[in-house]
Order: sequence, then C-alpha cells, then structure tokens
Amino acid sequence: MEDSLHFDIPVQQRMRPVRRARAPQRAAERPELLSAEPINIYHWAAVALVTALMCVVMACAAGTPTLARAAGFTSAVFGALGGALVLGCMLRAMRLRHSQRRYIRQTLMAVNDS
Repeated sequence: MEDSLHFDIPVQQRMRPVRRARAPQRAAERPELLSAEPINIYHWAAVALVTALMCVVMACAAGTPTLARAAGFTSAVFGALGGALVLGCMLRAMRLRHSQRRYIRQTLMAVNDS
C-alpha cells in the first residue's frame, strides 16, 4: 500500500525567462483622451435608446410578470435618459447657433459704425 502512494517523479527545475527592463513611457507617448476632444452625446443617446428597445424586447419575452415589469421599468428609464440626451443636444445646438448669429450681427454692426 505504501508503494502505491509514493510517486518518485523527477522534476526539472524551471528556468525563468530573462526579462528586459522596460523603459518608462514618456507622457507624450501615452494614448489618452484629449481634453479638447468633445464627447459625442448623440452616440450615447443612441446607445440609451437601443438599450431601451432591447429592454422592451426582453419585457415581451419575459416568462414571468415580475421580469416583464422589471424590463419595462428599465426600458422606461433608458428611454427617458436617451430622450433627455437628445433634447439636451438639440438645445445646445440651438444655443450655439443663436450665439453665433449674435456674434456675426455685432461684428457687422461694428464694421458699419466705423
């Protein structure tokens, strides 16, 4: 019995691969999101609306009333979020257009006065 539990297996010593020292990355080489780069809000609005649509499909396919209510609630939340993002984008675009028109009008009035 003792001989059957005794395993005398020769094991070779494992050699670690030689690691090269890494040069520290410079700040200019690191890929980062530029602070001047705008976030595309329309993209996130579309993501929220597609998620809402997926939740509606889940609510229809849910096997129990509790799952259907949960999926319907989640769909309403994401739908409201997507709608708010789209509305915010539209208002922002209208404000930007209005301020550009006002700037052009002021510039033209200054040119005409001089």
